[in-house]
Amino acid sequence: MRKINLKSLLKHNWIHLLAFALFIITTLIYFQPQFSGYGLKQHDIEQFKGASNEIAHYREVADEEPLWTNSMFGGMPSYQISTKYDGNILSHAYKAFHLWMSSPAGMFFAYLLGFYLMLLFMKVNPKVAILGAFAFAFSSYYIIVLQAGHNTKAAAIGFAPPLIGAFYMAYRHNLKWGILLTALFMTLEVMSNHVQVTYYIGMILLFLGIAEFIYQLKNRRLLHFAKVTGGLLIAYVFALGMNYGNLSLTNDYAKHTIRGGNDITIGVDGSANNKNTTSGLDKDYITQWSYGIKESMTLISPNIKGGGSAALSNSQFSDLLREPEMRSKATLVAQNNIYWGNQPFTSGPVYIGIIVFFLAVLGMIYLKGPFKWGLLAATLLALMLSWGKNFMGLTDFFIDYIPFYNKFRAVTIILVVVELTIPLLAVLFLNELFKRKEEIKDRIQPFYIASGIMAGLLVILTFTGLGDGYLSNEEANLVYGYEDQVRAQLANEDPQVLLENGIDINNPNQVQQVVDQQMKRVDSQFSALIEVRKSIYQSSMLRSLLFLVIGFVLIWLYLKKPIRKEYILFGLLAFILIDLVPISLNYLNNKKSNGRAYDYWVKSTEKDFPVSPTKADKQILEQEIAQDPTLKKKIEAVKVDKNGPRGRVNNDELWLKKFQTLGLNTNYRVYEPALGFNSSRASYFHKAINGYHGAKLRRIQNVKDFHINYNNMDVLNMLNVKYFIQKNQVNRNPMALGNAWFVKEVNVQPTANQEILALGNRFLIESTQAAQLIVNNKLKASDTISGREKLKLFTGDTITLDISPVVNSGTNSSYVVDVNGQTNWIPTAELKKDSLNSFETLVNIQKIHDFDPQNEVIINEEDATRLPSLTFSGNGQIEMTSYAPNALTYKVDIDEPQFAVFSEIYYPDGWNAYVNGEKVDIMRVNYLLRGMLLEAGSYDLEMKFEVQKYKTANMISFTGSLLLILLILGFAIKDFILNKSNE
Repeated sequence: MRKINLKSLLKHNWIHLLAFALFIITTLIYFQPQFSGYGLKQHDIEQFKGASNEIAHYREVADEEPLWTNSMFGGMPSYQISTKYDGNILSHAYKAFHLWMSSPAGMFFAYLLGFYLMLLFMKVNPKVAILGAFAFAFSSYYIIVLQAGHNTKAAAIGFAPPLIGAFYMAYRHNLKWGILLTALFMTLEVMSNHVQVTYYIGMILLFLGIAEFIYQLKNRRLLHFAKVTGGLLIAYVFALGMNYGNLSLTNDYAKHTIRGGNDITIGVDGSANNKNTTSGLDKDYITQWSYGIKESMTLISPNIKGGGSAALSNSQFSDLLREPEMRSKATLVAQNNIYWGNQPFTSGPVYIGIIVFFLAVLGMIYLKGPFKWGLLAATLLALMLSWGKNFMGLTDFFIDYIPFYNKFRAVTIILVVVELTIPLLAVLFLNELFKRKEEIKDRIQPFYIASGIMAGLLVILTFTGLGDGYLSNEEANLVYGYEDQVRAQLANEDPQVLLENGIDINNPNQVQQVVDQQMKRVDSQFSALIEVRKSIYQSSMLRSLLFLVIGFVLIWLYLKKPIRKEYILFGLLAFILIDLVPISLNYLNNKKSNGRAYDYWVKSTEKDFPVSPTKADKQILEQEIAQDPTLKKKIEAVKVDKNGPRGRVNNDELWLKKFQTLGLNTNYRVYEPALGFNSSRASYFHKAINGYHGAKLRRIQNVKDFHINYNNMDVLNMLNVKYFIQKNQVNRNPMALGNAWFVKEVNVQPTANQEILALGNRFLIESTQAAQLIVNNKLKASDTISGREKLKLFTGDTITLDISPVVNSGTNSSYVVDVNGQTNWIPTAELKKDSLNSFETLVNIQKIHDFDPQNEVIINEEDATRLPSLTFSGNGQIEMTSYAPNALTYKVDIDEPQFAVFSEIYYPDGWNAYVNGEKVDIMRVNYLLRGMLLEAGSYDLEMKFEVQKYKTANMISFTGSLLLILLILGFAIKDFILNKSNE
C-alpha cells in the first residue's frame, strides 16, 4: 500500500480545494439570509406545502408512505407530489452533492460543483473549470428557477453536467471510471425527479453520441466505440433500475393524467376535439409558454424584451419614470407591463452572457473534432424547439412522432440545454486557447472576422431594433384595431343616452371626433411606452456591446502580448461575473425594500408554515367539532414546541397541527372557487377539490371542464363538497352526499362522452319545418344536447340561438316568432293554450334527463354486464368508520344486494376492496368515482391502496445502490490508495 503524503496531496490538489472553497464562499454570500434564519418566498414551494401536507403528516404519525392523498383534486397518487424511496441509499450522496444544504443554497452549490466536475472529467484545466462553473451557475434562468421554487428542476440541472462529463470520460480517457460515474450521476439525475429536464439531457447525450461515433470512426476505433457504448447503456439501465419505483409508478400514473390520452373526444360545447389533441398533453397546453424567435436574442442581451413581467413602476427600470423628459408621461406608462415578448408572462430572460457567447462562437471556429458539432446541433435544436407555437412545423413533428415529447409542457424549459452547451463550448475554447496559443495566433484572422461580425450586428440592431415596434403582439393588435373597437362600442350604446352626452350617433363628424379623442389618448400612452421600452432595449444592447469589446480585448491581449494566462483568466472571470451577477440579482437578491423586510426572503418560520388559516377555515373546524364532539378532545390535545418568535408558540404551526388532526378524523371536501382550480391553499388545511399540480388526473380535469366550471351542484354534491369558501366566509352545503350512499337506478351509457354528459342535464332539441337547425355547424333535424352547443337557426336569415333561458329554467320550451317578426322563448305548455295561433314555432326543446346522483349512478356498458340488475331498492346503511389516505373502512348493513357509490376518485392501479378478507370488485361510476355491488349482510368493507411495485422498487434500489457504492469504493481503494490502476 502506498503511504499517503499529505504535503504532496495538498500540492497536487490545492486548486480543487480552492475551487471548493470559492464555491462555498460564493454560496454563503449570495444566499446569506438562508444562513441567518430566512427562507426564500417561493410560490411553487408554498403550493407544494399545501399539496403535500397530508402526505407529510401521515408519514410522521404512521411511519410509512401513504402513496395516495385526498388533499387535492378529490384524491390522487402521491408519486409526483412527495414519495420517499428509502431503499436507495444513494440519497445520502444526493444530499452530500448539495453539501447538506437545502434550497436554494444547496442547489446553487450543486450548479457550481457539477459543472466543475464535468470539466475535470474532460481534463480541462482546473483554473479554466472554475471560470466555467461560475459562468454556468449565474446564468439568469438557473437563478430564476431557484427563486420560483422549482427545486426538482434545479436538482436535475445540477446533476446534468457531471453526467455529460462522465460520458466524455468513458469514450476518451477512462472507460472504467467513466461508466461507474455515469451510473452514479444518472442515478442521481433520475432521483431528482424532473423527467422533463432529464429527457432534454438525454437529447444532448444522443447528439454527443453521434459525434463520438464519427470521431471514433475517423480514428478506426469502432470496436472501442461499441465497447464503451455498451458499457454506458448498461450503466443507464442500471441507473434506471435503481429508480424503478419512481419511473414505473410515474409511468403508470401518467396514463391516467392530463399527460396521457383522453377518452373524451368532444369539447364542452359538444363539438369534436380540434387537431391540437395528442396522446399526451394538448398542443395548446404544451406550447402555451413558447419563446419568441426574436426573443432568443435575450441569450446575449438580457433586456431586449424588457426582462421579467412587471409593471414599469415595480420593475428595475422604475428610475426611468423620474427622468426629466419622462415625468410628464410617467402616469401614462407606470402600470404598463415592461415585458413585451411572446410569452403570457415570464419571470425573467434566459441570459448566458455576451462574453460567454462570444467565447462559444470562437470555440466553433477553433475547436477541432466532431464534439463541437454535436454541441452545436443540440443547441440549435433546443433553441428552435423552445419557439414552440412560433415554429410549429418542427414542434408538430416532435409532438406527433418523437416518443414522450408530448408529455411535457412549457417548451421554454428546453433552454436549459442551451444554457449548458454554450458555456461548455466557451470553456472548451478557453482551454484550447491556453494550450494552443501559438497555433491560434497564427490563425488570428477568423478571430477578427467573428468579432467584427458580432460587434457590427449589435451596433446595427441597437439602432434598428428587432422590428417589433417595442410592442407585444397583443399590444400591436390593440393599437391597430382600437378605432374599430371604439366605433363598435358607440354602435352598441343607447343612442338616446349618447345624445344626452352630446354625441349624435347619426352625425359622422361627431362620431369621428369621439374616435379621434380616444385614439389620441391611446396614441399618447403607447408613444410614451414605446419611448421607455426603446430606451431599455438600446441600453441593453449597448451594455452587451461593451462587454463584447471587453471580451475581445482580453483575448487579443493574450494573443498579442506576453501576458500570463492567469491574468487573462482572472479578467475574463471578473467581467463575466460583472455581466451576469447584476442580471441575476434582478430576480433573486438580498435587498430590503423598506429597510426591514427582504424582497425575496421571509423568516424561516413563515417559510416552513407559509399559510395562515382564514376565518372560514376556523369556522369549518368549529362546525366539524359541533357535529362530532369527540373531535374536540383530540384537537385540544394538540401541542407544539415553543419555537416561534421570541420563544413563543408559533400559531401557524399550532393551527396546522389542529387541522392535520381534524383531517385524519374526518373525510369531507372543500371548494374555494375564488382562487381558481389550480390553488392548493385549501389543501393546506382540508381535503379539497382545488389543487396545484402539473399532472392532475385526466378525469378530474374533464369533470372540471364540463361541470365544475359551470357550477353543476349535482357533481359537487357527489364529490362530497361539504363546504364552500367564498370571500373569507364558509357556506355549508347541506346537499353533499357524504362518503358513501346506495342508489336505486343504474344509467348505462355507451361511451365516455355520454358518461360525462350524463352528469348534467340533457335536452332534446327539434326544429320544425319553418326553420333549419344547425348544431355546431352541422345541419340537424333534431339532436340531444347539454345546452352549451353552438346553435343557429336558418329561416332565410341566420339566427344565433340562445337557449340559456331554457337551460336555466329547466322548462320545456319552444322558440317562436310572432306576427310582427319578434322571436322569443315560450314554455311549451303555455304555447298549447294559444288557440289563436299567434305564434309560429321554430324549435322545441324538451328536458329528457336530469342527473340525480343520490338515486342514480352512471356506468359504462362493460361494467353494466356484471350487474344482476339495473335497479335496486337503495335501502340500508353504509357509513365510514375510519379514515387514512390509503385505507378506508365502512360499516355496511343491508338486507339485500345494493349498489354503493363512494365519493372517492376511481384509480385502478392500487385501490382494492375487501369484505371479510375477500377481494370485491371496484367499478368506475359517474365517470370518475368508485362504485361497488355489495351483497346482503352486516360487515366491514375495507378499501386499501396497495402498490406492490413500491415495495419491490425499494428492494431493487437498496441492492443496486449498495452494489454501486461497493464498486466505487472498491475501485477507488484499488486505483488511488493501492495505486494499481489498470487504466
